[in-house]
Amino acid sequence: MFHLIKCVSVVCAASSIALCSGVAVPPLDDGAESSVAQASHGGTQIHPEDDCDPATFGALCNPNFHGQTTLSAFFTEFAATNQVAKWEYGGGQIQVPSGQNFQVDNQGGETHTFTVVANFGGGRVPPLNAGATAAPECVAGPNATNVDIASGTGLTMTTGANGAIKTKGTIKVQCCIHPWMRTTVVIQ
Repeated sequence: MFHLIKCVSVVCAASSIALCSGVAVPPLDDGAESSVAQASHGGTQIHPEDDCDPATFGALCNPNFHGQTTLSAFFTEFAATNQVAKWEYGGGQIQVPSGQNFQVDNQGGETHTFTVVANFGGGRVPPLNAGATAAPECVAGPNATNVDIASGTGLTMTTGANGAIKTKGTIKVQCCIHPWMRTTVVIQ
């Protein structure tokens, strides 16, 4: 089944974008973890990445960023695949012993989120959900495990009994702005 995206103005990180009608988009599968989660590369750092062209993305993209993907090319790829390949969590799945920290550094030009979710789903920008239901954590508001990360900034995530992520196991993480950006963190 395909969904048509209507012309919508979206406010995201104090900026807006417009999506226009007439684009047929297959729905994003809420459970399609394996098809959109970034591959494992080991390590203890996750870095949201993108390739936004500041000239065409406008206020959505850091003006000092050197991305090459135009806004038009972004929407064309998204309409065809429900994701944009250069918008990803670099570093892939990481493994961290409980009680140790890991770093999340935004190496892209746009704001991204680091959001721990029970199940992968859509995000807080409905036109980018491609028909998927928003993950409740994405619309619940900011907290220690739902954090906006501006371009060129980062955060240290703490684990263990006194950390932001308290439990051991495989933790699902997605960007609530670009919900195809997904990975897992294994807390040992």
